[in-house]
Amino acid sequence: MLPLLSLSTEIFFWFLTLALLVLTVIFWHKFAIHNWKTITARFSTIILIQVLALASMGITINRSGEFYSSWSDLFGAQGQYQKIALSPSALSQINLKEILSADHTKGGSLIFRKVIKGASSGISNVVYVVASPKIAVSLESSGHSIGNSYQVVELFPGTPGVPQTWIGTLDGITTMEELENSGKIPPTIAVIPAINVQPGHDTECMDFAFGAHVETWVTKDMKTFMQTFMGIDNRLWSSFGYSTGGWCAAEVAVLHQEQYSQGVSLAGYFKPLLSVGLSKREKSYLLAKYDLISHLSHGPRNTKLMIIASVKDRFANNAAQKFLQSANSLIPIKYIPIPTGGHNIKVWKPFIASGFLWISGANDLATPIIQPAPTPTHSK
Repeated sequence: MLPLLSLSTEIFFWFLTLALLVLTVIFWHKFAIHNWKTITARFSTIILIQVLALASMGITINRSGEFYSSWSDLFGAQGQYQKIALSPSALSQINLKEILSADHTKGGSLIFRKVIKGASSGISNVVYVVASPKIAVSLESSGHSIGNSYQVVELFPGTPGVPQTWIGTLDGITTMEELENSGKIPPTIAVIPAINVQPGHDTECMDFAFGAHVETWVTKDMKTFMQTFMGIDNRLWSSFGYSTGGWCAAEVAVLHQEQYSQGVSLAGYFKPLLSVGLSKREKSYLLAKYDLISHLSHGPRNTKLMIIASVKDRFANNAAQKFLQSANSLIPIKYIPIPTGGHNIKVWKPFIASGFLWISGANDLATPIIQPAPTPTHSK
């Protein structure tokens, strides 16, 4: 097996590409005879080298950004989740066996991976639960309890993207651990559901009139799951997401104020983008249902948002500015412009801490300061 995110897979594909290229150069004279067989062989070899080079490059980029976690995710073969997902009735509260088999991070957290079927949406997919260091200690004690002093944060990846990006490339969990261990945020339970649950379709965490109910999956189903599995109470959650996940975080914080008290949108947007291929009827339904300004104008306003966007990221920054113009008078919004960089994980990483600190009420703590690149001087 060659796992998609494995370094050995990346090395294997690049080695295969280079080996074929070298062999082609060495034996090119074998194809010098001009007949249909040698012409076909030359053409096929060149095409194969190009395909392997593109595949190798794609694997390298995917390992860097963790957009897809497996070959099945990449090719949309998610049907296996329906076969192995735990039904709502089969779920039980966390036990010693699961605690012992959980992944342990260097910072002291426990990571649980579950494949479940949503009690309300019927969606079957993966969800990760992270118990921060202090909660991990409590779980590993004789009572196996999460205690009473904790906050729940739901983390949303982008599209394409997988929950593991928060754990790996984005360093989200590492940042959370460092903040907790330094006493800057309280013990935290992070729940990270998959949001790309329909192969080949960016669902944007929405409930479709004629399709998957992803909004229900990330809200109601996650709450039911967390109450059953982790034994959490009815306290309000926070949401935090990047890119498409930033839209998801804002969406649930506005539309589900009975479950979330606040949300952080990092390089996100604030109205549905809508995938190509949707019917006019479906588009009209979604645009009306997910009009956040309309909801805030006519509904409850017991929420607040943090918006972080790079001024060089035209997509995210333009969306943020338009939303701020309409929503700034409706709910409290803390806006942090990133002075440099575009729409990528390297730009977002320093501001993960800002999001966690704000969620925990540490608004007076300084946010990361990124110095602008020095202006080059030219000698005359």
